[in-house]
Amino acid sequence: MDDQNSKVLGVMKERDFWHAKVEELQNRIKVLEGDCAELQKRDVELSARCKDLASKTSFKRPPRRFARG
Repeated sequence: MDDQNSKVLGVMKERDFWHAKVEELQNRIKVLEGDCAELQKRDVELSARCKDLASKTSFKRPPRRFARG
């Protein structure tokens, strides 16, 4: 009888361990999903900024004319 009780307790401890692991990983997933959403938003903003900067013409000075004399 004692042997069976110890097996049951062992199984319960293992079950609780895995439940805790699953909960820990689910919390980690939520954090990573939030980070991913922030990075996606930042990527969209930076892409728009790059597109805007690429479409602008750069200012070029006119060539210098040296006076001969």
